[in-house]
Amino acid sequence: MDHPITIKYGGFYTMKETKSTPAAGIRELVTAVKAQMSGLGYSQYTIDRMDAVWKNLASYCEEHNDGLLTAESARGFVWDLYGAVLGEKDASQNVNRAVHILLDFQQFGMIFKQSHMTLKSFSDAFSPLFEGFLEKQRKDGFAEGSVRTWRSRLFRFEYFLANSGIDRFSQIELHHLNAYIETLAGFSSGTVGGTIKLLGRLSDYALANGWHSRSFSGSLPDVRRTHSYRLPTVFTPEEVERILASVDRDNAQGKRNYAVFLLVARLGLRISDVRLLRFDSIDWQNRRISITQKKTGVPLELPLPDDAGWAIIDYLKHGRPETDCGYIFVRHTAPFDALKNSFRETVVKAVQKAGVKVPADKPVGMHSFRHSIATAMLSNGVKLTEIAQTLGHTTPESTQTYISTDTELLRQCAL
Repeated sequence: MDHPITIKYGGFYTMKETKSTPAAGIRELVTAVKAQMSGLGYSQYTIDRMDAVWKNLASYCEEHNDGLLTAESARGFVWDLYGAVLGEKDASQNVNRAVHILLDFQQFGMIFKQSHMTLKSFSDAFSPLFEGFLEKQRKDGFAEGSVRTWRSRLFRFEYFLANSGIDRFSQIELHHLNAYIETLAGFSSGTVGGTIKLLGRLSDYALANGWHSRSFSGSLPDVRRTHSYRLPTVFTPEEVERILASVDRDNAQGKRNYAVFLLVARLGLRISDVRLLRFDSIDWQNRRISITQKKTGVPLELPLPDDAGWAIIDYLKHGRPETDCGYIFVRHTAPFDALKNSFRETVVKAVQKAGVKVPADKPVGMHSFRHSIATAMLSNGVKLTEIAQTLGHTTPESTQTYISTDTELLRQCAL
């Protein structure tokens, strides 16, 4: 197998004389990828972490596919050993990353760096266009979280362009975009479809602002999101109470976690909004909580349940560290500033402690409580529009993805 020759170019590593090796055995492929990663400056720790996955993948391919790696065998490996779908974000994210590295190298002879972690800014050649495009999205009212996602995807796209010898956006032709879309094989249909829409909007913006002589938005493929995605984890009301009761409130961190759990479980708030709760977010006299949702920017006002209110008071009086931080909930290690974690591991531990059984193919996290409250409200006859209002959705259609119930009930409530 011929190894690519690497040269440093504007902060990127580009490839020359690269040959893809679709017929190479997986162990030979792994050897080549490890050598390439070492040459690109990856730490030995990272390489060893990936190699731990590759060893299992190699054994799987030898057992199921004559030692050859294909997208299908990769999907089977991720599903059979980790109960997850290749390309979805979940506990197997490191596994997905390892598999994608092999597939990318096998087909395109390159390793895509995780741009949102390894790159801080776009190169000089593309920065004016990309930054201008992202700023336009902000002005058009898109949420900052969406803009961050698009920035990460544009980093990956820019890396592909640099490896393809494209140093000006005006050089791009349709076949370049189609070649990049091919590199998304193995990602979820939602990621692929969202990236194609992003490229289309970028192409329109480039034409309107003189970066290219034409737009390719009308020539890109249309990828529809399939409905084969995994149903969300939904807890019954009894299971929710068992999970809440499992939280140890005899220590400061437990008091904080219990109050956070209650706000998500009782009100269906997103964890991102709970983390940003400030002291003036709560009207104690009228027992109301008012926020501006981080994801949508839409204001939301909800009644504050008694148990959640008392839990917050207990945390503030007996658990919260002394700090000048303006948020109610803070980290319990110095410098005691704003929370940043998703609480996923905390939820998983609480679920296990409560003895609640969850299928291996279903994700568990704070969002599970949003799914659960939506499903419980629907089962109790609450209209979809009212559920949408509670969850802070702008349309009832957004709410349907949060609901796991029988088809007939959904049909009745979709009116």
